[in-house]
Amino acid sequence: MHKSIPAALSLAALAAPGAALAKVKPAVTRTVRGPSVNMRWGPIQVTVKVKGKKILGISATYPTERPRSQFINSQAIPLLRQEVLQLQSAQIQLIGGATMTSEAYAQSLQLALDSAKA
Repeated sequence: MHKSIPAALSLAALAAPGAALAKVKPAVTRTVRGPSVNMRWGPIQVTVKVKGKKILGISATYPTERPRSQFINSQAIPLLRQEVLQLQSAQIQLIGGATMTSEAYAQSLQLALDSAKA
């Protein structure tokens, strides 16, 4: 007759005497600023908040000196932010009419994520 191991017996109890199980550290929330990326109409810089590999939030500075830049960027930046949060990646679609903004945003974001190791 075989004895069965109780279901409540943990892996720690089965480990060799003195063996320590690795402790899992909880993910830390970090805020990382990407570099300022220059484009034709001025710089864009993305700041990303991450916890582990999850993107929690994003903000960006962008050119507003010219009325046209202000209009384009005020439309494009929220769309880019929304897409990044949905995709959890810097691999975003470029926005027509805001191609340079999209490219600079994605580049700054990717470098921030690389820095955060997310």
